[in-house]
Parts: sequence; structure tokens; C-alpha cells
Amino acid sequence: MSEPDETPVSNPLRSELSRLLSQVQEARSQVPGMAGPLSAIGDGQAWQGPAARRFHNQHLSPTAQALYVPLDRLEDEVRVARDAQPAEVSPEQAELIRQQWGL
Repeated sequence: MSEPDETPVSNPLRSELSRLLSQVQEARSQVPGMAGPLSAIGDGQAWQGPAARRFHNQHLSPTAQALYVPLDRLEDEVRVARDAQPAEVSPEQAELIRQQWGL
């Protein structure tokens, strides 16, 4: 009796994580940049002085951190999860992955 064809197939979980990573990157690119306001206020050209530095340090900088750090962390975590998956699996493994993850 011959063995069934075990030609590897694309890992459906890795493919799904790749799609998710693309979506996260697209969402990240849609978030307005704060580099301009951050550099213009405080010691920049738009507004200078102690009140400007205080506003920069107490409001602008924390807002930028609260916005960008979680998005960057999410992108990194999805990339790590995707890269931990093999690119190819057996057809049987692919079917089990689809069932397990509802893909």
C-alpha cells in the first residue's frame, strides 16, 4: 500500500497571522503622527518657554506614548507569534489547525 501524499501545505495559522500583521501595520500607519507637534512645542518654533515645556511634558509626550507604545507592542507580538509558526505543515496538520482556530 502506498503512503498518502504528504506534500507540505501553507500553515493556515501563519497565513492568518500574516494578514493580522498587515492589518495592524495599516492601522498603525493611519494614526496621525505627533512628531511635528512634539518637536514644535516646548523648545520648538511654535511655542516656547516654561508653560510650553510643561504642556509638552505633561500632555503631549504622555499622549504620544500612550498611543504609540501599545500599537508598537501589538505589532511586535503579532510578528513574533507569526514567526514562531512553521511556514508549511502537513495537510493533516493544516486541517487540525483550521479546526482548532476556526479558520
